[in-house]
Amino acid sequence: MEGGKPILVRCPWYVQVRGVDPNTGEETGPWGCAIAWMPTLMINAANESRRSAAATESFRNEMARQGAKTQQVLLVAAQLANRGPITNSLEQIEICE
Repeated sequence: MEGGKPILVRCPWYVQVRGVDPNTGEETGPWGCAIAWMPTLMINAANESRRSAAATESFRNEMARQGAKTQQVLLVAAQLANRGPITNSLEQIEICE
């Protein structure tokens, strides 16, 4: 029974899908056939995949930026250790922001 009314269940995969409505923020828990839920769940999975890819790309960009800074610091440190003159291009590099 749902809402005090009897339900005729014809789908052997009649399930309740709980979640939060992204438009209203309200918790939902509608019942339906799992086969009918497939398009909705596939769209949700695709959205989550896009979010994950964006986060991974952002992390990669940050790591590349930090790697470039580390490379600059190591180059300056190696030249100082060898007591070699620091070239003009390295003097102009700002190591710390």
